[in-house]
Amino acid sequence: MADRADVPRELAEAGILAVLATLREAVGDQEFRDATAQLPREYDILLSTPAGPADAG
Repeated sequence: MADRADVPRELAEAGILAVLATLREAVGDQEFRDATAQLPREYDILLSTPAGPADAG
């Protein structure tokens, strides 16, 4: 993703985490898991990172 956006990896990861947190907040945990299950395995490390308020519960 960083290469495609021509930004440093850390910036790309921060952006992806923000999108994931927003998605989880908008659709709930079950829909979030359904949606992210379709992502390539390379996203697993980001998905294991707390992605926002829904993780607090």
